[in-house]
Amino acid sequence: MAGLRVKKHKKSQEKKDLYKQVKRTEKREKKEYTSFFERLTDSLSLTGDVAGEMLLYLAGSHCMVIRNFSSVTEYTAGKIRLKTKQYELCVEGTCLRMEYFLPEEIRVVGEITGVSYHKARG
Repeated sequence: MAGLRVKKHKKSQEKKDLYKQVKRTEKREKKEYTSFFERLTDSLSLTGDVAGEMLLYLAGSHCMVIRNFSSVTEYTAGKIRLKTKQYELCVEGTCLRMEYFLPEEIRVVGEITGVSYHKARG
């Protein structure tokens, strides 16, 4: 009986250790991610005035990163609309999808055929 208790305790401790390791990795990746965008902003010499504005990074016609948006208002394979502080952004194309979605950033992939924005109504 004592042998069974030791094995249960060992498995439980292994799970706890694995959970701690995953949390440390997530924290490190988040820090590295934040650090990357801080370095990018610094290298582009963006001032504080631009920091709160919508930022778009377009890689060819297949990938776009949008920062500083409020919400997604439309999401289809042909069109993605985002609301920002001052604008409504529309990304059009084919096979569009959100590769990742974070509170202040989104990455859109697919065949991007057009990007437009208009002053938000308000």
